[in-house]
This record gives sequence, C-alpha cells and structure tokens, in this order.
Amino acid sequence: MYIYQVERTLIYKQLVHIAHYIRGHVLDIGGGEKTRYKNIFSFDSFTCLDIYEGEGIDIVASADDMPLANDSKDSILSTQMLEHVKFPEKCVREMNRVLKPGGYAVITAPQWNELHAEPSDFWRYTKYGLIELFERNGFTVVEYYQRGGFFSQAAQMTIRYFIDRFKLHQRPFLGRCMSLVFQTFGTFAIFLDRYDKSVANRKHAIGWCFVFKKTS
Repeated sequence: MYIYQVERTLIYKQLVHIAHYIRGHVLDIGGGEKTRYKNIFSFDSFTCLDIYEGEGIDIVASADDMPLANDSKDSILSTQMLEHVKFPEKCVREMNRVLKPGGYAVITAPQWNELHAEPSDFWRYTKYGLIELFERNGFTVVEYYQRGGFFSQAAQMTIRYFIDRFKLHQRPFLGRCMSLVFQTFGTFAIFLDRYDKSVANRKHAIGWCFVFKKTS
C-alpha cells in the first residue's frame, strides 16, 4: 500500500531531473521487485539485479560480485542500496567494472533514515563520504543534489515514526487517511526548505542524489 513519504517524493523529482544520464543498456542495482523508477527513463534494455528473487528481478546476485561482463552497461541506477551492503567499496568497484568507459552511475543514498530492512542496514552517507568512495574507485562527480533540508528531514522522520508506530502498512484504511495528512505536512516542509537558504538549514539532509562518470 502506498503511503506518502517526503523522501520518496524528492527522490522521484531528482531522478526526473537527471533522467537523461540513464540510457542505452541500463543496470538497476538493488531496485527490488517494483523497480518503481523505471518509467522515468528511456533505454534500450533495463536489467534489474537484486539479492532476492522476485517479480521483475532479472539477476539474483550480490552487488559486490555481479555476474556481468566488463564494460557491458551504458549506465547504472542505484537507489537507496548502498546503506544495505556490507562492503560498499567492493560494490563501487563492481559498478566501475561493468560500466563502459564514459558511462554514468546515478546514485541515491541516505544521510538520515530510521533503521529499516534490519539487520541488513549498515551505513549512512554524507556528500563528502560519497565523493570520496566513488572518486577513489575510478569515478568523477558530474553533478549532485541534496535531498531536503532541516524541515523535510524532520517531516520524513516524523512520518516514518508514525508509519512504524501504528503499523500503517498493515492497516489500509488508517494508512490511506494518514497518507493525506502526511502529504499536507510533507508538502509544507518541502516549501519551507525551498525558501530557507540559510547555512543552518542546508546542514541537514535526508540524503543525496549523485551522477558519477566512469573515468578509469
């Protein structure tokens, strides 16, 4: 059941903005069964790799050991996956290996999140951490965007608390009702962040969206 969350709304908007980088033969790493962002992009082929079997999963494998040929993909999409792998360094090296020279990797990762998908929830990332991780493994930064500020981050954490506290995904009627409340609350938080340009506000982020290019 869909329940509004600030983070997912902002991720979707960011991916629409940079969708032109995802093209050709695309690998979605950790996209899960629903591959919820696939419809945003234009591509020749779209392969979804995930550690679990499911509808829409083409390859069941770990992101740090992918059964794919070197230089075989034009672009990589990875949304909210890097916090769930034990060895992110290995994953980024694998991304570099399977990407063609000059290919792009579009990455989203959290800076703040509740514990989720436990116990496979290992890491959180600042923008500096993501830059360091990818640059030392053969990528350069093309562009990046912060996901939310203080108000969006606070709204997202509040919404997640109520979803978990009252098990809203298991209570369809209440979940739908609360989703409308969350959407109003979240939309106002996004509005506040848009107009608060202060350094204090920008020190807070739900997460990051990066475009990296394979250079070595």
